[in-house]
Amino acid sequence: MNLPQLSVYLKGSNYGRIRKLTSFEKHHHEPDHFSDAALEFVRRIGHEDVKRSAELLYQEIRRQFAYKRRDFNYICEDGFANIKTPDFEIEIRIDQGVEVSEPKNYCISTVVNRLDTIEVQQDERFTDCFNSHCDQIIVQFPQVIDLSSKIDQIEAIKEFANCLDYAPDASSFDLKLSDQDLHIQVTEMQMSFRLLTYPNLKKLLDLSQRAFDILTKKSDIISID
Repeated sequence: MNLPQLSVYLKGSNYGRIRKLTSFEKHHHEPDHFSDAALEFVRRIGHEDVKRSAELLYQEIRRQFAYKRRDFNYICEDGFANIKTPDFEIEIRIDQGVEVSEPKNYCISTVVNRLDTIEVQQDERFTDCFNSHCDQIIVQFPQVIDLSSKIDQIEAIKEFANCLDYAPDASSFDLKLSDQDLHIQVTEMQMSFRLLTYPNLKKLLDLSQRAFDILTKKSDIISID
């Protein structure tokens, strides 16, 4: 996406039971609550899973982009991996669940950022490489925006009004565009895009750019004045 002055990154997450992690042993116990100790345990026994994901992605990036060894900066330790290339940067990490009700679950997230030097929508190498890793595009605003006025503006847009849902206090809103297979979520600090059906990164990039252009033009959604 061509979004000057905004921070844009791609994200994907995989979830599962902690007992399914590679280094989980019979004498281990899944945590039944969230704590620093539980998170440390998950990152320790989940490190091999993060390492495996990072190494596979490293090889795929190398194959797709023909980077040399010196083009990479690679770190993998304590349940966290970072891969820097000349065109983008990837972070992979494991955490304990994402919801209060899920202390026995893990979440491995993949984030691709620093996309300033690559036109991802036109680069099949990029979409081929990350299609199975990322199913969400996140746009971070440079500062807090007034969502109340944005909701009012969107309600006046014919193609969006019937697809709009928002919190009573106007702290966030959702647009579910079924005809475009796109789900847009907006808070005061960011806007996220994902498909309503099956993940397809190229399709997501195309549809989100189109929707963003419409919102920018008709509702001035990214204005921070």
